[in-house]
Amino acid sequence: MAFPIKENDRTQSINKMAIWLTGIIVFLLECAAGYYYNIYVGYYHSDGISRVANAFYVLYSRDPHLGAIGFVWNPLPSMVDLVFLLLYPWIPEMATKGIAGLLMSALFASLTVGILVKAFIQRGLSCGCAIIFTLLFALNPMIFLAGFNGLSDAPFIFFTILCIISFLNWLDSHDLGDIAVSSFALATAFWCRYEAVPFGFSIVIGSVIATMLIYKSAKPLDEGRFHYNWSRTEGTLAVIVTPLFYSIGLWVLLNAVIMDNPLNFLNGEYTNTAQIEGHLNNPIYAAMLNNPINAGVFAIQKVLVFSAPFLSIVLLRLINRRFLQWDTLILIGTIISIPILQVIMLIKGTSLGWLRYFLYVLPVSFAWLPYELSKLKKKWQVLIPLIAMIANFCILSYAITQPSIAPDENTFLQNSLGRHNQTYYDQRQDMEIANYLDENYPSSNILVDSFSAYLIILNSNYPKRFFITSDYDFKNAISDPEAYNVSYILVPKPGSSSVISAINDAYPNLYDHGSDWLELAKEFGTRWRLYKVIDNISES
Repeated sequence: MAFPIKENDRTQSINKMAIWLTGIIVFLLECAAGYYYNIYVGYYHSDGISRVANAFYVLYSRDPHLGAIGFVWNPLPSMVDLVFLLLYPWIPEMATKGIAGLLMSALFASLTVGILVKAFIQRGLSCGCAIIFTLLFALNPMIFLAGFNGLSDAPFIFFTILCIISFLNWLDSHDLGDIAVSSFALATAFWCRYEAVPFGFSIVIGSVIATMLIYKSAKPLDEGRFHYNWSRTEGTLAVIVTPLFYSIGLWVLLNAVIMDNPLNFLNGEYTNTAQIEGHLNNPIYAAMLNNPINAGVFAIQKVLVFSAPFLSIVLLRLINRRFLQWDTLILIGTIISIPILQVIMLIKGTSLGWLRYFLYVLPVSFAWLPYELSKLKKKWQVLIPLIAMIANFCILSYAITQPSIAPDENTFLQNSLGRHNQTYYDQRQDMEIANYLDENYPSSNILVDSFSAYLIILNSNYPKRFFITSDYDFKNAISDPEAYNVSYILVPKPGSSSVISAINDAYPNLYDHGSDWLELAKEFGTRWRLYKVIDNISES
């Protein structure tokens, strides 16, 4: 199969229609599944709905400003949520039911389908085969779940796949436009997830391998081969790394200027590291602390769940005697880059190693398939990756039924079957708290740390009466509530590994023992207590 493939006008029209229809179908399927979970089941992934909340604070909080989007999680998913949240005054469910997050994920899932079908067709695969391969990927349970849960996985997968497809097009065509697209896709991937950094490093190494070892163009008479290749490498790397370095530098600068800590996204009080500290007593994670072997074995077990397509590519290369070519190193480098980061984080105790953190082995492998299939010598060999994709579909369909393998993903399955977990009931309680506060204190200013209270804020009809974490005067209001006209303080029960509260940090005994300048107004189960401010703290 040659690259690129020329098409007549009729074929080109059919292929464009197939790309659009496949993308629209996947978008509608994702929206239907998301509607079922968000509206009918009423279960939300806590990280997904909190990303919606971050966007919500930018527009509808007491102190609306762009910085309210937060400086821990990469902001692009919430920036897209923000666009959909413009409809909140007319469609409150955009926030209260997390529909904005659902639409964000579904949009990127459909875009991913579009570029994949196009890539397969451009590489010479028939339109029908391109659709079959792509749907096996898009409807794979783990990928499909990422397409409606409101997390950052769907946009990150899109930009990662776009980066690889464009990079491999450049590898064949030497077109500077392809490497430019790859570089900007890589930079944009950073605005979705930090895994873009190790992945970007693998692309940089791949670029060096391509320019130094793969390209065989004629050299000028007055230059040596190595010097000529290195000059070309420098130019290529300048294109590849500049957007990514600019993105990283800008993010560090924003953290420094706004949060007074350039590494706030790594070591701030609301970071992933702070949230995980309470889980490290678990023997599974404790066994991996400072133990590379245990962490490596754990990671390999997770990676194998997604590895059938990668193994099929290796088999194709062995059959066609292409395994010992230099681009095999590029393939392996891109595959292992993100899992290596997870191993390091597990050793340092900064990751819980959820199955979805190793998910990216699958899209990286699949993005490589159009390139690989264009190199086949015999058409029947297409069956090998096709069987691998079917096998991977079955493997992951089984994996999500096993809490021991995919605890995070299994909760969606269990809740859809009516077996509600504690998170489901906690979410219901937060909505009830929002209703209670609306009914009884519609005009009272309430101080609360939004880290744990995002569902309460999203479901309130009066979000502007909350003093929340992103407000410029939040910390001052904690120190002197009366001076800022705070009437009530809503406090979460301390001790849970998932609860971080600046209010509890300032008043460690407040939840259990109250204070002489506060009066207990309401207790909500065993998770929240509402205190009324009755005296000036500075006089107490």
